[in-house]
Amino acid sequence: MGTKKVKISAVKRSAHLKSKKTPLSKQQQHKLAQQKAAKDRKQNIFRQKAKKREQLPQRRKQIGDILNDPLKNDDDDEDPSRLVENIADMLDGDDLEYLHEKGLNKQRKRKNVSDVAEEKQSVGLEKAYTNKAVEENDKKKVKINLLPIKSRDGHIITRSAEVDYIPKPKLKRGKEEEENEGNGIDDEESVAYEDSDDDVVNDMGAVSALPEPEKKLISTTDLLIARQQEIERQKYRIGIICSGLLEKPEDKMRNFNALYELMEETNASGTPNLLTIRKLAIISITEIFKDILPEYRVGQVDTKMQTVRKATLERVTYENALLQQFKKFLQKLEKLTAIVNRRGQGRVTPQAIKMAEVAVQSMCDILIAHPYFNYVQNVAQLLVYMLNCKYQNMRETINKCFRSFFASDKKLDMTLFIVRRINHLIKTKLPNVHVECITCLMSLKIKNVNLDAEKENELKQKKLEAHRQRLMSLSKKERKRRKKLAEVNRELDETRAEENKQTKLYKLTEITKMVFTIYFRVLKNDPTSKVLSVILEGLAEFAHVINIDFFSDLIDVLNRILEEMDLGYREQLHCIKTIFVILSGQGEVLNIDPIRFYQHFYKNLLTVDAGKNHEDFRIILGTLDEVLVKRRRNISQQRLMAFIKRLLTLSMHLLHHGTLATLGTIKTTFQLTSVLDVLLDTDTSVGSGNYNPELDDPEYCNASSTALYELTMLSRHYHPTVRKMAMHIARGVPASGEGSLPPEIGKLTSHELYDQFDSTQMVFNPVIPVPKQVEPKMKKGRHQFINSDFKLYWKSIIRSGEAALKEKSGLKDPPGYNFYNALVNN
Repeated sequence: MGTKKVKISAVKRSAHLKSKKTPLSKQQQHKLAQQKAAKDRKQNIFRQKAKKREQLPQRRKQIGDILNDPLKNDDDDEDPSRLVENIADMLDGDDLEYLHEKGLNKQRKRKNVSDVAEEKQSVGLEKAYTNKAVEENDKKKVKINLLPIKSRDGHIITRSAEVDYIPKPKLKRGKEEEENEGNGIDDEESVAYEDSDDDVVNDMGAVSALPEPEKKLISTTDLLIARQQEIERQKYRIGIICSGLLEKPEDKMRNFNALYELMEETNASGTPNLLTIRKLAIISITEIFKDILPEYRVGQVDTKMQTVRKATLERVTYENALLQQFKKFLQKLEKLTAIVNRRGQGRVTPQAIKMAEVAVQSMCDILIAHPYFNYVQNVAQLLVYMLNCKYQNMRETINKCFRSFFASDKKLDMTLFIVRRINHLIKTKLPNVHVECITCLMSLKIKNVNLDAEKENELKQKKLEAHRQRLMSLSKKERKRRKKLAEVNRELDETRAEENKQTKLYKLTEITKMVFTIYFRVLKNDPTSKVLSVILEGLAEFAHVINIDFFSDLIDVLNRILEEMDLGYREQLHCIKTIFVILSGQGEVLNIDPIRFYQHFYKNLLTVDAGKNHEDFRIILGTLDEVLVKRRRNISQQRLMAFIKRLLTLSMHLLHHGTLATLGTIKTTFQLTSVLDVLLDTDTSVGSGNYNPELDDPEYCNASSTALYELTMLSRHYHPTVRKMAMHIARGVPASGEGSLPPEIGKLTSHELYDQFDSTQMVFNPVIPVPKQVEPKMKKGRHQFINSDFKLYWKSIIRSGEAALKEKSGLKDPPGYNFYNALVNN
């Protein structure tokens, strides 16, 4: 019968297969047998060792008896050494070790003397080789590549230097490395790679800068050499650290600590840092921050309170770390500057003063490079406080920084903050304020500022109210059209950025108000202070924007200062310039007679000469434009001619560019006024009376009775342009023809003439031509003798010299014969 197939379910089939044991292959069976045999062998070894360990004391006793008296054996002919070998063959394991310790140690103690000598000799050779290798490493030099330099022509110049070879220290492997090696872990996976400049940053292998004064005396030369070596080493280290920071500041932020350590008086090991190294560290950190600080203000983001993306988290982490390092650097700079400002702390050392100067310069550079970054406002506040310190170099540095910043600031926020802090400084320390606190305000760009804007806004508001009432009476269609037109105008204002202009104008107006608050406070509270000169100079510079309500009071104050106070010529010139600037602008509506100011100006004209105060001629030049050009219709003829005459007298005492500026002002006055032609006439009978040049009142000095004879002297001046200008005025200022000026000179104003022909920088204008090379002509001269007998005697001596020369040389025309012949003929 055939077999019947029964169909079972999948569940039953899987259970059947699990319970069924699969037969092992021959290889698997052989492997299992080997494992079982090894296990049994191991167990047998453990049993045998345990049994031997139990029998060990008895066997040791037996071996000891045999070794001590081997002759007790029954076999007397047997060799004792042979007996010991037989015993050794019978033993194994711990018994054999005991035998070696007991019986064979005697042989180890018997060393050969020659072997000991050879060992000592090999050790000496190894020591000598090691010492020689150390000496070679000390003398060895390593060539390193330095940072390249870019020349002015744009070429890259590579540099290299030789430094002492310093071998890297061998680090002992830790337990973890040994465990990893024992476990078979790959070395590439287990080694943690570090930056290549870590040894330089951490200053590994550094040696002492100065030699140790233990055994021998140290000379000054040794100290200087050691100092220079230390400076070069630290320079190289600072360069490596800075290049790493600039390359990738996100990963090298910890390197700032090494630079901060160099800023301190002593490093971590207690060794004092050199002053040069401290300065280099401050300058290097400043340059790094100037390069890596962002242009925007960093905001504080709390990553624990809110979730951010991975890229944002990295950027925020970097910015926070950078901000902390920048704050730490500013704190160290503030600490350096605080040393020189302490009172009652004793004498300040020169090193502290030098470090404070470097710190101030560093803060000035940061303020100019990143004026709107975090904490820069604190820097500006500290610099304003240092602007009134007792050290002139620091004051000049901060003054130059503020001047440059005021001229380049576009937002005006930081400018307004600095001006407010200066106002607070002057308010609290007015009697003891230095000049630099005021002179820095001269660089403010105060233009087109209307301080009467509030009154104008009130008038404009009234007009708008009236216009609104008129619109209410219009029809609905007309009002709708006006509304659309207003929307279009508003959109046009937005495209023109009118709102930004208004904001900027508001800031500029606030700055102007603060500046005049400073000026008026000094004039009111302390008019005798040492800053009065610069206050008057500032008023003269910004007088065109002063509110008209202050004009009368300001002129009265200035007049009282001129008449009652003993001022120098410079302060008087600034007072006069300020008054005439006020009267030439909005002050024309005032009913003020400036005759007393004309007298002050006329008297102070001759105080400037070509000596040390020649630069003050700029003040006179600016005032002349206000007096002789803009107010020419408000000045009498006698007064005008007196000023022209004194100006020409002044031109004889100035340098050539000052003389040209004076002649330029006179030329402009001649072109605008025809009454001055009388001064070109040499007939003195035209006027009434005689000219009195020593009288201080220009109205009554009778200038019409003289002539401009100085033009004749200036026509022979050493400068060619001065000669042309003098001849041009002497011929009546012709526009064309004979005596006219070239267009490139005739179009220049007096200020342009003063600046263009200035030769203080050793540049002469026009350029002096190089003289031609000409061979000099030899002219023969003749001797004149008072006594004719001496002439005959002298010729006889010359003839005898010729004869002796011929006889000695044996030639017809020996060398030197022509010289004697020329003497006789002459």
